[in-house]
Amino acid sequence: MWRKRFRDYAFPGGAERDQGFRAEIQRIGRLSLRFLGLVEIGASLFMLLARFLVAPETSTLTIRFRQALMISAIGVLDIAASRDRRISLWSRSIALASALAVVAILIWSSFVVAAQSTAPNDFIPGEITMVLLFAVTIVPLLPMQSLMLGTGIGIIYTLEALYAERTLLEGLGPDENYMLFILMLTLLSTALTAVVYGQRRAGYEHHRESLKASDDLRKAQTRILLSENAASLSRLAAAVSHEMNTPLGALISTVDTFLLLASRQATSAPDEHKRLVRLQGDLRRSIQESAQRIRELIGRMQRFTNLDQAEEQPSDLNAIVTDVTALLDPRDRGRAQIETRLGEIPPIVCRPQQISAVLASLLRNAVQAVDGTGRVVVSTARRKSVIEIRIEDNGRGLSAEEMKNIFDPAFRESGGRMAAGNWSMFNSRQIIRQHGGDIRMDSNQGKGTEVTVTLPLSGSAEIPLASLMRS
Repeated sequence: MWRKRFRDYAFPGGAERDQGFRAEIQRIGRLSLRFLGLVEIGASLFMLLARFLVAPETSTLTIRFRQALMISAIGVLDIAASRDRRISLWSRSIALASALAVVAILIWSSFVVAAQSTAPNDFIPGEITMVLLFAVTIVPLLPMQSLMLGTGIGIIYTLEALYAERTLLEGLGPDENYMLFILMLTLLSTALTAVVYGQRRAGYEHHRESLKASDDLRKAQTRILLSENAASLSRLAAAVSHEMNTPLGALISTVDTFLLLASRQATSAPDEHKRLVRLQGDLRRSIQESAQRIRELIGRMQRFTNLDQAEEQPSDLNAIVTDVTALLDPRDRGRAQIETRLGEIPPIVCRPQQISAVLASLLRNAVQAVDGTGRVVVSTARRKSVIEIRIEDNGRGLSAEEMKNIFDPAFRESGGRMAAGNWSMFNSRQIIRQHGGDIRMDSNQGKGTEVTVTLPLSGSAEIPLASLMRS
């Protein structure tokens, strides 16, 4: 077990077989390369300025200036490489090469300064520590890459120290304490890289699981919405059959009467002819009125169905409220007195089928909350930059405990079976929020409930109501 865990920490490169994680590492690599370049430029210039402000030494000015210039040039190259996507695919290798080049410049400059200055040569460990820590924390290196970086720094120090002892000043050779320090720092950086890389990998896995959970939740919402739609369609069928009976019966009766008068008119006396013509005119008006009622009913059905339709279009919310109340299940309509108070509101751009489904669900909840003698009031109004639709009832109301989780989807046991709870309210709020609005609910147990739906007016003021009526 410990061997597998060690292998996963020391050699986690297999995680990048995942295309998504590899793309994330490449994205971080490009950003880190750019940031590394900025740090190299900023730090070199800052150290140049700070050193001569704190401890000015004119004899080493040229060396310090060249050091800052070379490191800044490396930083500029890093930034340029980060902007080229083809080159930035190798961002970690470029960052390693950049770090080794910076270390080589810093160490050699230190030896040159030590050869010309009376100050002790004690800043090499600090420079190496700064480079290693920056590389480990900024660049998404693999542990073995950190180990290679530390080893490379050790080799560079040893070679430059030997060369400096031969060419600059005797006594500048490799220091055993420095070499031990580089070894310890390399091991520490490798372990730190393993931890940071593991955290990046865990963060990516958590993000991917969150996306999957979100996708599963959307699918569950869709299934529940479809099941609610099926139930709504069955209630709609009952409401339509009830609503259509009256105009259809009147239409059939009128047509029969019209045919009877037409047959009688052929054999009627001249003095009865005018009366029969007048009766036929009345019957024609009755036929037109019944046909108009059927046409309006079909229009309401068309606006109420197709809940999955994604097209946004200018819609009159007052017409939607009227349609929803008119198509309420007759069994629900008999439970309460329904009153509509429609204010003057402009049309808005929305998905009317989804808004209809939300209002139908909220209205049905309000009607079912009363005891048969209650009242439900549906009102619309404009409040500054939003349209407000309010549904009030004087029914049972909800307790404070029920109100806490009214919008939280859950499952509960009912009759030994698992049933969904609050999914209707959850879905309704999701739909309204997708339109840029929100749903609020206030309820007092034993007094009733008030639900307020707000929808933004953005983009709706320019839609003429007359053109909407023509469409």
